[in-house]
Amino acid sequence: MFVEECAKCGKQYVRDTVIGTMGLKPTGRRCDVIRSRGLRACRGKLMGTILDWEDALPDTDLARAEEASRRADLVLTLGTSLQIKPVANLPLVTKRRGGKLVIINLQPTKHDKHADLRISGYVDQVMAQLLKLLGLAVPTWEGPTLCETAPVELKPRLLAELKPRLPADRTPDAEQGGVASREEVAAVLAAVKREAASPDTPPGNGPAPSKGMARPPASKRLKTLLP
Repeated sequence: MFVEECAKCGKQYVRDTVIGTMGLKPTGRRCDVIRSRGLRACRGKLMGTILDWEDALPDTDLARAEEASRRADLVLTLGTSLQIKPVANLPLVTKRRGGKLVIINLQPTKHDKHADLRISGYVDQVMAQLLKLLGLAVPTWEGPTLCETAPVELKPRLLAELKPRLPADRTPDAEQGGVASREEVAAVLAAVKREAASPDTPPGNGPAPSKGMARPPASKRLKTLLP
């Protein structure tokens, strides 16, 4: 959930914030890798790396998992029903090569009969007791371990390719080259959301019309930020 991958060159970016997409969807950012000296950056679309149910496993990751299963002498399956193939069968690779299998899960799994040890319980509680027996402290979560970081642009995707128009009392230098502030955009987008009629909202339950002078809809006010 912290990794983006370029669909063009395969470069991965480890972020210190959650990507926020699922199902290998575009994140709205572009790859900035320079492919060759003097040439432009790759500019390929960055994609999230979290799989949805219908998505196939990346071949490289699956091959690495299979190799690790062949070399392991013990495999722990934590909090999984072992239903989804081919990953569900990876513990059996270890078993066939003489390794041991430990399953920790609340519900029964399809490979319980192959387990050398089966524990029915919450993974957090079981692992906390195991670490206590080993004399190890439970580490405190401090965010993802970053091998390489890259800044995350927080511009809304709606304005990613557009250059907003600045009011007369603001200068481009003060707003990073003429980009409208996030607060301004968020306020207008919130107004658009409030004024947009939901298809599930019964007639008469929408926002009350303003009295007196008619107020332009939020969609038109949003256009005032754009050229």
